[in-house]
Amino acid sequence: MFKKLRFSIFIIDIIFLCVIYLIAQKTLYNGSLASFLLYASLLLLFYISLRGYDFHRIHSPRWTMTSFSVALFLSLFFNTLLALIFQFTLNMDTWGVILYFLIFVNLFNPSFFRFIAGNHKDSIELPQDIDRTILERLSELEFLEPILVQDNTLRKNLVFYQKVSSCLGECPKELYEKMDEKIFEDYLSTKKFSHFLIQIIDLILTIIFFIISSPFFLLFSICLLVFQGRPVFYKQTRIGKGGKSFILYKFRTLKQGEAKVTDIEKDHMERSTAIGKFLRSLRLDELPQLINCIKGDMSLVGPRPEMPYFHELCKQEIPNYTKRLLVKPGITGWAQTMYKRSDTLEEYRIKTGYDFYFLLHYSIGTYFKSLLYTLDTLVYRKE
Repeated sequence: MFKKLRFSIFIIDIIFLCVIYLIAQKTLYNGSLASFLLYASLLLLFYISLRGYDFHRIHSPRWTMTSFSVALFLSLFFNTLLALIFQFTLNMDTWGVILYFLIFVNLFNPSFFRFIAGNHKDSIELPQDIDRTILERLSELEFLEPILVQDNTLRKNLVFYQKVSSCLGECPKELYEKMDEKIFEDYLSTKKFSHFLIQIIDLILTIIFFIISSPFFLLFSICLLVFQGRPVFYKQTRIGKGGKSFILYKFRTLKQGEAKVTDIEKDHMERSTAIGKFLRSLRLDELPQLINCIKGDMSLVGPRPEMPYFHELCKQEIPNYTKRLLVKPGITGWAQTMYKRSDTLEEYRIKTGYDFYFLLHYSIGTYFKSLLYTLDTLVYRKE
């Protein structure tokens, strides 16, 4: 949807980047063309990954500010890292060029997109028997015009589900509960190369994150050992890919005792420790799951692995629920970043729709977008 508009915005960004570079060459910037192009390519990569051209995020101020802050943070981090590796010279002029570019794309792109999209609506075909709730939600989107058609083949068409989920940011429960389960399997069977590439990238990123976070591992382990005693790690059985169970690792943030599965929020309030509350508020208690990723039980991105109790409950009550196990569970994921923590069966129904969005759009792009949106979740402390 809006592919031509997105491409036009991308071309304008490239032109502006060239203008910035030419001005910088004559006034401030003394670096080589190769190093500047390296900085530029990284900026474009991160910005494109988090461009946010999703219907469900268009009106959110965070759509712009998250893109800006994440792109700036990541570009500074990786440019510094590459400068150390390849012996590039970094100076304030370089960061000035980066900042000017980011300010432009984050002010211009959303405004231009909204203006053009608002005057040239896209359309989506829906079967006449579509659930009224879905139709109402799609009709509320000012950039979209739903069209009801007499076409019984739509519900068997993968593109139909991809379009609806792209507009809403999820695959609604009214839709996925009636889906043919083979749609997920058939689509993922065509993504073997993407799956292989994601596995390679996932392992590399996991190792990098593990090395970077190792000092924090040590620090948190010592603090937990001193203030809480042993054990430092909490082990829990979870359900992974294909329904296979595995042991998930976390930093122990609760006082020792039997965990409750029917009232988790109350259990956490009663048994939380001071340091445990701090770690959970920043999601730092999840760091040991990098070990699960290295072992191959999990991925950085994917549906959240559930406890056997909730897995069996949802399996019985939610149609197609087990299809979320077609890929490895993740530390973070589309559902974790776009929806809140689930405690009730109805919330699990909604959250499963976000997991199915990830499956319907399974790709390198969705993988990286989920990772980048995780920073948004951390910054805004979304529950």
